[in-house]
Amino acid sequence: MRNFKRPLFLVVLVSAASWLTAQQNFSLYHMESLPQRSTLNPALMPDCKWYVGFPGFNSLGVQATNSGFNLNEISKAIDISGSDTLLNLNRLLNVFSKQNYLSLKADQTRVNFGFRAKKHFFTAAITDKAGIKVGYPKDLFRFIIDGNGGSNLGETFDFRFSADAYHYREYGFGYAYSIKNKLTLGTKVKYLQGISRAELRDAYIKFRTRPEDYAFEISGNYQLNVASSLGQIITADGSSPVLNATGFYKGIKNTGWSIDLGAEYAFTNKLKLSASLLDLGYINWKQNTTSIVAANPNATFVYDGFHISSSDTAVDPAAYFKRLGDSLTGMFSSDTVHRSFRSTLSTELMFGASYAFRKNLKLNALFYGDVYNKRLMGGLTLGLFWRPAKIFSLSLNNTFYGRALLNPGFCMAFNLGAWQTYISSENFLAPLMPGSVRGTSFRAGWNFTFGRSKSRGIGTGDPGNNKGGGKAAPIDPTSI
Repeated sequence: MRNFKRPLFLVVLVSAASWLTAQQNFSLYHMESLPQRSTLNPALMPDCKWYVGFPGFNSLGVQATNSGFNLNEISKAIDISGSDTLLNLNRLLNVFSKQNYLSLKADQTRVNFGFRAKKHFFTAAITDKAGIKVGYPKDLFRFIIDGNGGSNLGETFDFRFSADAYHYREYGFGYAYSIKNKLTLGTKVKYLQGISRAELRDAYIKFRTRPEDYAFEISGNYQLNVASSLGQIITADGSSPVLNATGFYKGIKNTGWSIDLGAEYAFTNKLKLSASLLDLGYINWKQNTTSIVAANPNATFVYDGFHISSSDTAVDPAAYFKRLGDSLTGMFSSDTVHRSFRSTLSTELMFGASYAFRKNLKLNALFYGDVYNKRLMGGLTLGLFWRPAKIFSLSLNNTFYGRALLNPGFCMAFNLGAWQTYISSENFLAPLMPGSVRGTSFRAGWNFTFGRSKSRGIGTGDPGNNKGGGKAAPIDPTSI
């Protein structure tokens, strides 16, 4: 057993990252009264005839995610003996996955409105989105803890890193159509304006110790792409960034498109199934671009030790190490170029099911998948939707994600006449149970909704009659 002795504050720094793990706005998906649920599935119509979001604050959300570990797992690797704090490195290694991710996201919807016309529903929104996501390998910690000897001889340590930071504005136009009150199809086309982007692509270092002669083999590659509509972030001469906050509005060349697809089918008056595919798209970055790329991609460096009998070391050891350093520097040298590049969005997919076993109560299930760096990370949410009165509705659920089994979430919506407000959170126990937290999220906002059914039962999502005109028809409380 290896123990690592350090002051307690170093342990705290290591464990602080456990406040992050994958959380999404799962609680919104089955909230029938909220227009915002169409952001998770464009086929999910709200139960009103038209709505307008409160300017600047109809949807504001923050999200923190981590696929790695939590504080409780870190604490199991810590032993306190008197004034000393011991960190069991072998136990610490077991808390990591093969590939781990940290993520922070935020979004703000500035404009949002929609209306129904017969069996058609149209929506439009302007949303700012920003975030950062970092990926790191378990092999890095295994190499530091176990070293490159013993059973690790001949094994290749593959250190793969990824990093993305982005900020873009989304102009979305949605459309949903109900077919015979059984099948609803929806789509949202989104025009994207890229504000800033930094991404680390194809970044890896491979390290291997040959068992036959203990020589080191090192190879690697990397590419850093940076762009901004606000100005040059990385300059050719290495000077300070040149940014202009007003430049974003003068001419944007970093643009792209994405699309959301969704469907909902009512098998019976009580059972509905739905599915959606979100953010299938890209942004072309052409404005103020800089790429730092490996000058010798996939080059391999071999170091077989210090040769005592070699003429290099016998005559001038300093010269030998200088050439060794030059070889390493040359292997990882870079070229700086200014060229356009394309970045894809992080695609998400969802499969939902709901069953109404009472007029104001239904059971929900939702499978969620996030495709990032060619890897699917999935989770399952189970919950209840309750509408005891026409002015109030509540969703309670729990999400099973990765190795985290307890991630309780909720969403509450209040309808006071035309005014609607809501608040939701995933893993709302985070302040009370910080040790078990792998992540959390929060969302809130205001809407003005009109033409809502007066029934407190769980609705069909179509408050209008089949002809789409006149007074809104009451909702069948036994349907969903």
